[in-house]
Amino acid sequence: MRHRIIALGLTVSAALASAAHAQTKIVFWDFFGGGDGIRMKQIVDTFNSSQKDIVVQRTTQTWGNPFYTKVHTGVVSGQVPDVMTYHLSHLPAGLQGKDLRPLTPAELAQAGLKPTDFQANLVNTMTGDAKAQTGQASWYAVPLDTHTFVLYLNKDLLKKAGVLGANGQLTGANSIAGMTSVLRQIKAKTGVTPLGLSTNQDPASLWRLWYTLFLQQGGTMVKGGKLDLTDLDTKGKAALQTIADWTKEGLVTKNTAYPANVALFTAGRTAIMANGNWEVPTMVDAKTKGTLKFDYGVASFPKLYANNRTWADSHMLAIPANAKGQLSPEKLRAVMTFIGYVQKQGGLTWAGGGHIPAYLPTQRSAAFKALQPNVQYSATSARDATLEPTLPIFGVGGPVYDAVGNNFTPVVLGQLTVDQGMGKFKTALQNFNK
Repeated sequence: MRHRIIALGLTVSAALASAAHAQTKIVFWDFFGGGDGIRMKQIVDTFNSSQKDIVVQRTTQTWGNPFYTKVHTGVVSGQVPDVMTYHLSHLPAGLQGKDLRPLTPAELAQAGLKPTDFQANLVNTMTGDAKAQTGQASWYAVPLDTHTFVLYLNKDLLKKAGVLGANGQLTGANSIAGMTSVLRQIKAKTGVTPLGLSTNQDPASLWRLWYTLFLQQGGTMVKGGKLDLTDLDTKGKAALQTIADWTKEGLVTKNTAYPANVALFTAGRTAIMANGNWEVPTMVDAKTKGTLKFDYGVASFPKLYANNRTWADSHMLAIPANAKGQLSPEKLRAVMTFIGYVQKQGGLTWAGGGHIPAYLPTQRSAAFKALQPNVQYSATSARDATLEPTLPIFGVGGPVYDAVGNNFTPVVLGQLTVDQGMGKFKTALQNFNK
């Protein structure tokens, strides 16, 4: 009997010890592919190996509308992750759909974070969205970065065309007329298509360029918190006409898919590529491998109208709402610990993907300020970054991208006039906003 009691005691002790060291599992959904996916995997793997109490199980979902549809469906059914990535541009729609759980200052503190640690324009946009949709200026996510629209430069071709300054930047691109002249000169002296832009099944890229040109004229689609399309008839048409004219003249690639746009630039068949700063890893990796045969640079989008405002968005980390229950205190602590790690220990790794850290200690660090090629554009791009209109119909996963593809792309391809395309676009926005 004594041996049985000892054996039982040992079994109970082992079970208690096992329970004490049981890992808390966190289910993490993101939408990152390419270089972003590689870097987020690195951050998650490093976090998991840095301690034994928490294990993050990462799953990558499809970017855009499929991701946000799955999140919303999961919120209703109770099949949600513990933490997920999110776009600031989708926040109004997510709040309207009640898809997100608010975060308190005390919960941020569990991650070793405070509101003043983050870039102010991102925080103000987030809390402003929250105020408009819920009545409370609460935090519903933790900003991770700013990603924006930049120009990738083939310095060899630009030098040959005589449009590369001593500082490694474009010369003469200080107005629409100036930029047009630069593109014509590149075409005449190099024989390549000057500017690469993807528009084939990629309304997002066309939107980013058009919205930037619209913003730089002082255009807006939201006044007093409501949809206002007045500026589309003037500034909106001017921006679209510029893109259509450049395309018709052969200054911009026509009907090019996203992968082809990147491939054309890296092969030296376009002199400039308009794209997001998330393609920085493509350039860095190609240069390291020796497959990029030219000297390249990255520049902030130039000031072509009255101001420097440029399209931007922000990746964030958020906790979904759950109609079937809430996170346990233990699970919440684990999630906030992970979020804190991503910001602090993972911030420089994430910046290696071309992004501008939202966490100010990383953004202001000497290591980030020395990071190449980020240093060529980050300070200016962070200042010029202008977020999407703060209404639920806009942003990643929203219906506006479909309206761009259906109505702006045919204009660029010469199938509709600017007046026709803009008229159809306005009608679509009005219908979305009902």
